[in-house]
Amino acid sequence: MSAAEPSGIWAVVPVKSFAAAKQRLAGAFSPRQRHALVRAMMRDVLVALRATRGLDGIVVVTADPEAGLLAREHGAQLIFERDVLGLNTAVAEAAGRLAAQRVGGMLVVPGDVPMATPVEISALVSSHPPGVAVSLVPAHDGQGTNALLVSPPDVMAFSYGPLSCALHVATAEMLTIEPMVHDPAGFPGLALDIDLPADIERLGRLAPASHTRRLLEAEGLLGVASGARSTG
Repeated sequence: MSAAEPSGIWAVVPVKSFAAAKQRLAGAFSPRQRHALVRAMMRDVLVALRATRGLDGIVVVTADPEAGLLAREHGAQLIFERDVLGLNTAVAEAAGRLAAQRVGGMLVVPGDVPMATPVEISALVSSHPPGVAVSLVPAHDGQGTNALLVSPPDVMAFSYGPLSCALHVATAEMLTIEPMVHDPAGFPGLALDIDLPADIERLGRLAPASHTRRLLEAEGLLGVASGARSTG
């Protein structure tokens, strides 16, 4: 990124430590399986972003060296955190750096939406209003924020965590910005983040070539949630 580059939209992928991620899957998956799953999902997200028309670049924000190497492997810029300060601080750090480089907009996508497609992401980018604007795709439960597109990158504070979708909408409205809130049904890949064993079942619709699908099949994990319920 340099000040001479034309203004555009950059994607930002904040990534937690692979070893510490997805603790709510601990009852169904071993630490090794969770680690491999988080890595595979991140790879699928980066592949989708690289294939998306309308993005000028990708930034990964992480304190995990392995995630940093994966970011480089997929052609992403890296913001390496020396200390883990939380998701909102990580996104704000990326927003500040992109704004300083005169980047026009920032699209925040989590690393756990492996069903997200370039078509969905491109549709979100192309529908984003010009000028100062906020667009978002809620999570499938309607509470989280699975994609947040803001222009300029530092236009607002970030409120990731419980009820983040409502908080992001409220923050935009306080700034007199009418946010574009998309129906998650129109973005089924972006809307599905993987937090609970039950979410794994929905990944049966993944493309056979995806990293996440191949991992789940190799580990025999696609039916683990339904099996856990039937024996409970």
